[in-house]
Amino acid sequence: MLESIFDSVGPQVASWATFFAVILAAYAIYLLTMYRADQLRKRLSRIEDYQIPASGKSSHQEAGFQVHWLKPVGELIVPDKEWRRSEIRKLLVQAGYRRQIAVYVFLAAKLLLSAGSVALVVLGYLFTGNFFQLITPLAILVILLVAGICFFLPDAFLHRRIARRRLDFVEGFPDALDMLVVCVEAGLGLDSAIHRVASEIKISHPHLSTELALIPIEIRAGKTRREALQGLADRTGVDQVISLVTLLLQAEQFGTSIASSLRAYSEEMRTQRIQRAREKAAKLPVKLVFPIALFIFPALFLVILGPAVIQLSDMMENFF
Repeated sequence: MLESIFDSVGPQVASWATFFAVILAAYAIYLLTMYRADQLRKRLSRIEDYQIPASGKSSHQEAGFQVHWLKPVGELIVPDKEWRRSEIRKLLVQAGYRRQIAVYVFLAAKLLLSAGSVALVVLGYLFTGNFFQLITPLAILVILLVAGICFFLPDAFLHRRIARRRLDFVEGFPDALDMLVVCVEAGLGLDSAIHRVASEIKISHPHLSTELALIPIEIRAGKTRREALQGLADRTGVDQVISLVTLLLQAEQFGTSIASSLRAYSEEMRTQRIQRAREKAAKLPVKLVFPIALFIFPALFLVILGPAVIQLSDMMENFF
């Protein structure tokens, strides 16, 4: 019975394995060729202080493609309620996508990935010669599962990008705050000091530099300093930045010295950074327990106890 089941299932498994192996091989070739070139191009663009389009198209052409093709697709599933669209827009802004059309592009990506995954599964069944199995409950369940996973893949990518940007904010914020203290105490105004700090940390912390550089631009565009600083807190979503914005707004409201407030907060940030480093160092032995138990101890036991087990086995064979 087991042999008959294996004979019926074995060719299907082999066909699916071949199908996915071809897809993974194509993706690996892409990573080896295009991905490294894209990463190198991005690094060079940061250093040389100009942007090189990765796809070879102008920003106008890309915007036209998004408006004429992706926006109608995104409008099919755009939420009717404004507060839901505002939540999606807020997440996109925190991820670095500030255009108004970003909501429609994001929703279009979710819909197109789901449709593409369904088409890929159907092509897989056609490739393996099992087209009539598409109407079985198992095939329908697989299609729905793959479509659901691909539908939520953009959400996972978005949250991962937000987490990476927040990590960059947390790592670069103490250094930026120290530079801000130096600039303010040297006599620069707060807006000029923020602009100077943004230009200085452009290569080391590009995400934080971009967010800081928006503050003087928004103030020159007509926003008040309170609105610009509050926008910084909303775009980052980091507790340290929110606390700094609150500190600056209170200092401006009550007329206290901004330089002394920034210096006190900078010392607090340095203390918190030292505490975070100590916390990570304290967690390290606990995290090393599982790799040691799974990978190092078995090898040690094999080397130490292996010869003794072999000798004991030979002695038992000779004895009996």
